[in-house]
Amino acid sequence: MLLSKFVDELPIPPILKARWKDQFHTYYEVNMTEFKQSLHSELNDTTVWGYEGSYPGPTIEVESGEKVFIKWINNLPEKHLLPVDYTVHGAHLDVPEVRTVVHVHGASVEPESDGYPEAWFTKGFKQVGPYFRKQIYQYDNNMRACNLWYHDHSLGITRLNVYSGLAGFYFVREQRESLLNLPAGQYEIPLMIQDKTFNYDGSLYYPRKPEKPVVKLETSIVPEFFGNTILVNGKVWPFLKVEPRKYRFRLLNASNTRFYRFKLDSGQLIYQIGTDGGLMEYPIGVKEIILAPAERADVIIDFTNLEEKNIIMKNDAPAPFPDGDPANAVGI
Repeated sequence: MLLSKFVDELPIPPILKARWKDQFHTYYEVNMTEFKQSLHSELNDTTVWGYEGSYPGPTIEVESGEKVFIKWINNLPEKHLLPVDYTVHGAHLDVPEVRTVVHVHGASVEPESDGYPEAWFTKGFKQVGPYFRKQIYQYDNNMRACNLWYHDHSLGITRLNVYSGLAGFYFVREQRESLLNLPAGQYEIPLMIQDKTFNYDGSLYYPRKPEKPVVKLETSIVPEFFGNTILVNGKVWPFLKVEPRKYRFRLLNASNTRFYRFKLDSGQLIYQIGTDGGLMEYPIGVKEIILAPAERADVIIDFTNLEEKNIIMKNDAPAPFPDGDPANAVGI
């Protein structure tokens, strides 16, 4: 299926609002639900999963040292959106088909709040097993400013749940960062990049079984699966209108398998200011940035004196990386 590029505007995930906030702690509630969302104007609305009715989920912003409590609520249907492979460890027939547990990727937390893969729970918080039984997670955020993300972590179906849409940004802020005069507000843009494949009716496609199945059970596992379409913030090949000034982009590779090697077709430098763990000691001007799955990068791109110009961010990373099929430098 061929979809037109750069016809839909880049959506920006909303900021999650706290249910309660005082000088001692902040409290959030986050629902996981199934809903329909437009991923491209030429597609029928796609059924996805998400947090608070949004794919990607709303961005959670916290201060360094802020004590945060989040109640994660599973309101997903009992039937999975994608084919489940019951031969995978953790996805056996004796466990519910739909189960979730949330992991804040990169956070420093106590084990019971880390999204232990076998600490899953279902709709109504029904849980089986001797693992951590906790629906409200505590995040002390005792780290410096950094770009984290939250996603599902259920054993055996993590790849399916994240592909379905269960992912979102989690930013840790601190006062020292605000003193650096970095682009902020509407000039700080989170970019969650994923690859997917669609059926002709607009629904998500995921392989149902290997070419040569070795078991009688229906399976969905393949060594690697690469979608043929790139989405940014839940939109297929979107565009972003920018002003002739500097922008800060928070890049996240939220794909299951695909690497990305980003570069600008204008040939200009990308100034990297941060990695997974936070801000670097000093910026580095680079021509390209490589991101593995779950990896993040914090960058500045300067559009000064580029009025009326069209600049394409391209990906030319082979799949699988680094010796697979060429990506043909497709624009993301």
